[in-house]
Amino acid sequence: MAAGSDAAGASAGALDKPSAAAPGAVPGSAPRYICFLCKRKFKSAPLLTRHKQLSELHRRNITRQDEEIQQRKDELRQISSQVRRQMQELDVAISKHQPPDEDLQNQRAGLEQKLRQAVAEYGSAQEKLEASRHQQVMERAGGGSTGPMLTKHTEVHELRYGRLSLSAGAASWQGNKEVQEDRYILDIDLEAPEGQRVVGFCVMDGHSGSLCVDALMEWLPRNLQKCILAKPSLTEENLRQAVTEACVLTDDEFLAKAREREVLDGTTMILGLIYPPDESRSGNSSRSSGSMRLLIANVGDSRAVLCRAQGGQLSAVRLSDDHKPGRADERKRIEAKGGVVDMQGVWRVFTPGPANFGGRSVLWGLAVSRAFGDLLMKEPQCYGCTAATGELVSAMPEIHTYDLHPTEDRFLILACDGVWDVLGDDDAVAVCIEHRSADLAAHALIRRAFEIGSDDNITALVVAWQPTDSEASAPTADASDAKRARGAE
Repeated sequence: MAAGSDAAGASAGALDKPSAAAPGAVPGSAPRYICFLCKRKFKSAPLLTRHKQLSELHRRNITRQDEEIQQRKDELRQISSQVRRQMQELDVAISKHQPPDEDLQNQRAGLEQKLRQAVAEYGSAQEKLEASRHQQVMERAGGGSTGPMLTKHTEVHELRYGRLSLSAGAASWQGNKEVQEDRYILDIDLEAPEGQRVVGFCVMDGHSGSLCVDALMEWLPRNLQKCILAKPSLTEENLRQAVTEACVLTDDEFLAKAREREVLDGTTMILGLIYPPDESRSGNSSRSSGSMRLLIANVGDSRAVLCRAQGGQLSAVRLSDDHKPGRADERKRIEAKGGVVDMQGVWRVFTPGPANFGGRSVLWGLAVSRAFGDLLMKEPQCYGCTAATGELVSAMPEIHTYDLHPTEDRFLILACDGVWDVLGDDDAVAVCIEHRSADLAAHALIRRAFEIGSDDNITALVVAWQPTDSEASAPTADASDAKRARGAE
């Protein structure tokens, strides 16, 4: 549902559930086994699959197709840069005329239209390239089980939680990077000691390889469940402790693996958990129907943003603080341990000198101040950096908790820095409210980030909710709602 400035007139959830998919082939029609790329017909599905897996012709055609798309993308980038320069020159010329010159203004309007067309085509070209990449991975896998590292570019998971109907949609593009190191989890489903249910969503942004982010995909939900069940009850304090313990445990497990393999892989994380309010807390009697609590745990520079109705407007509320080395408290912590914080394009944390790692001398730097993995930044003193006295990069999560009011709070965005490097919080919310479902909103957000210049992997996860009409029992664990939907390779 498109949302305007009148928040009171919007539905309880700014994003609705996706509509049913259109039917595929015409009932009763004969199956067609065609490779349209190679313009060849086959007598059966296994023969078509074999062709896509083994045919050299098919591989050459895919390569040629992707090269043509990439060439067109390069042309469109050049066109966009040229048009932007022309617009800047016109702005200078227009500013010198009082009253404004109508002819110059018309020229600028024409350039704006040309830029919009180029940007839209640039996004469409990447859409085709992402589809091709995904199809190639599917073909190499033989069309079998996708597993945790192979999913659709846009995915949705729906569930009931207490008096809320939740819809979580995620989208992920490799973008202009050589590899995809982003991941997401749509369906964390946890059980508390007394039977209460906690549901969650997570976006992770890997770097220096995919070992750490893939380990987090597998181990973090397991460790969250382990640490929550170790508590006597589900209180806010216990949940905070459990999340912290799970993050530290997961990091320790991966660092042990990293020491064995001598790898530098790491990842950030933004985690959202929805849980029932603690009725023992004061003030709970005034809660609106369907109210829940939201915990946001952040490690790194991915971010959580909430869309909220305030004063008749839908606005963005940032729920997490980015962990950048230039942040005053982060810089103080790093420098106290002997690390170096310097501006090199962006603020980075560096080891105080070269380290001996993997049989070579390296001076290592990182653009985030907290992350999982990053062995050299966790134990620099073990690799020849004697000036360092402890971990320069921490996996300790920064945790915030909030009341979630379904009639005021509309949806939640979790996204990696591939989105936030080019879009502000309000811009991201404005993109999402134009779409009827969480998955379409997430897809529109990553495409918009790509179109306006993001060169990183780009991943966004949007969670929308609506109060249900019928009374629902208190949130408890329900295994039937769990449907694995893991992040993209």
